[in-house]
Amino acid sequence: MLKVLKKGKRNILAVRSLLVQVGVLATCKIVVGHLFFGKPAGEAAAQRRLRDFIEESAQAEPSSSHLAAPILAPVGVIDYFSWEEYGGSSVAPEVGDCFIWFVPDWLNVWGGGHFTLFRFADFFSRRGVRNILYIYDNLRHKDGAYLEGELRKAIPGCRLEVIVSPKLLPKCRAAFATTWQSAYNLRAFPFAKNKFYFMQDYESYFYGFGTKSLQANKTYEFGFTGITSGKWLRGIFEGYGGKALDFTAATDKEIFFPGEVGGVVRPKVKRVFFYGRPSTERRCYELGITALAYIAKRYPDVEILIAGLDLSDQPPFRATLLGNLTLKETGELYRTCDVGIAFSGTNLSYLPIELMASGVPLITNGGPHVEWYCLDERNCLIVDPVARAVMGAFDRLYVDASLRQRLATGGLSTAAERTWEGEMDHILNFVDEVCRGNQSDS
Repeated sequence: MLKVLKKGKRNILAVRSLLVQVGVLATCKIVVGHLFFGKPAGEAAAQRRLRDFIEESAQAEPSSSHLAAPILAPVGVIDYFSWEEYGGSSVAPEVGDCFIWFVPDWLNVWGGGHFTLFRFADFFSRRGVRNILYIYDNLRHKDGAYLEGELRKAIPGCRLEVIVSPKLLPKCRAAFATTWQSAYNLRAFPFAKNKFYFMQDYESYFYGFGTKSLQANKTYEFGFTGITSGKWLRGIFEGYGGKALDFTAATDKEIFFPGEVGGVVRPKVKRVFFYGRPSTERRCYELGITALAYIAKRYPDVEILIAGLDLSDQPPFRATLLGNLTLKETGELYRTCDVGIAFSGTNLSYLPIELMASGVPLITNGGPHVEWYCLDERNCLIVDPVARAVMGAFDRLYVDASLRQRLATGGLSTAAERTWEGEMDHILNFVDEVCRGNQSDS
């Protein structure tokens, strides 16, 4: 490959463009297998053919039509396929009462979106229903053993099963899409009596207005029943004509609780926490880092702590970088912090809720996607999305212990209103009700 890339800068740029666009293999494997290679292909064969194509394209003359890469568009576009084209079987075994979750592969079992659906699926399994996680975009696992091991470590007594081959999926009472990409897989799956959409964000907002955003929005019209994280998403889902029920994110009370009895704030601000995730644009990393630079200059005595993902470069100020943390480690961290900063460009992140439950005064952004939970001057300070506004809010909290106490008390009160058990039981009852209704209608 290195010899090939020496053919010239123009060829290298063309190959780079190819590699960037075929990166969607992680989420669109079947599209690559069907459109790129002519029929559904195994992982090894697909990757071998893809490598050969890239090398042939790089070796071509600069004037060759290969460099226009006319095949790139189909590679990045999800399409309507039959279940057999997705690699599934035309028949499925009967295994009794069963739920199947169509889930993307994961690298961090503690990731907010993943862990929430694991939490729900495990809760359902403890109520007597077999729950299966199907990794619809699998590219690296021969079976589900490794991922099941990760789940056992994260959730004591976890009963979830993991399947990576579509041919092994059984008939089920209910199946759940968990991402917009998975909704296309579930649309084709013929063995679910009822289909649900477990919606944790408005995913079309993750992209510019184009093919992906259009395809994401189309999934809300597939006729699935919605289960949404919060009222804002429920309104969006029902705006597409569907029926939905929302849940409100709760916290693990044994993990997220205040550091002082009764949530009493400390007399002086010594530590500020920022949820810094540069790889996820909706977490507004640039805004936070710019504001923290102001804070670091004005308040050199305040320790800045950043967690979320490992940062390859040190920020332009002194900070403690913590990378990814487990839930337990996160709770321990929050109890040592005097102010928290967490932004949500789309649906409300779990971080503000967990900071409130830990008695940490919160600075966040506004908007209907946030303010269905975050209430300015009551459980947080809502700021304009500019660094000096964030700095101004921090100034207020730094000098005013009574304001910090009011927000901490308000946040604790808001977070205490919900429990995960209550929210999950609410949703399971809804699922059972929908299934019974559909059964009586058939």
